[in-house]
Amino acid sequence: MILRVEQIVKEYRIAGVKRRVLDGIDMLLTAGQICSITGTSGCGKTTFLNVIAGIASPDGGSVYINDRRMIYVLDFLSSRRRNREIGFIFQTFRLLNDESVISNVLLPARIRGRVNSEIRERADEILERLKIYKYRKTRAAVLSGGQKQRVAIARALVNHPALILADEPTANLDRKTSREIFDILLGLKEEGKAVLLVTHDQFMHDESDLLYIMENGRLRCLV
Repeated sequence: MILRVEQIVKEYRIAGVKRRVLDGIDMLLTAGQICSITGTSGCGKTTFLNVIAGIASPDGGSVYINDRRMIYVLDFLSSRRRNREIGFIFQTFRLLNDESVISNVLLPARIRGRVNSEIRERADEILERLKIYKYRKTRAAVLSGGQKQRVAIARALVNHPALILADEPTANLDRKTSREIFDILLGLKEEGKAVLLVTHDQFMHDESDLLYIMENGRLRCLV
């Protein structure tokens, strides 16, 4: 089991009123599965991904990745797990615009402290597979939206993560590019990775192994 989520609760205090955003969520995701989550804006989808990734800590419940519980009390522990076992693809790319494509891709490996010839070769192979190798020395700022998202995917893959989290990875892209990006995610599924994405694109829902809708802080399985 790549991902196991048990009774996750997350609350925020807004204008002095406590609001429960995540209300006892359970989920299982195995290797070679792709799962999509939909729901209205502000319903907690991104918060859920952030809790899984260790970016935000839950107020209750547990997250297990590769059968090991995520520890939230020490930031460096959750950060290390995220760096080594999770690839996070953000809606807004979050690239270093003044850095080259290859520098952006190698960033997680630098954080891990292991940029060697093997890692550089892997980064180049990923860029080749994603059809952006020719831009490896190009500044990220001058790339198109679709190219930037491919760089973000390459960055998410460089440390061999078992779990890929994608937060509306095609929200800023046209239909054709969205299809190309989703095909890449389907390819990761075929490689045995577990993919969990938040999206409003119906064609992604139709082709996912699992589909959930988030309502009132809970997940309801549709497929």
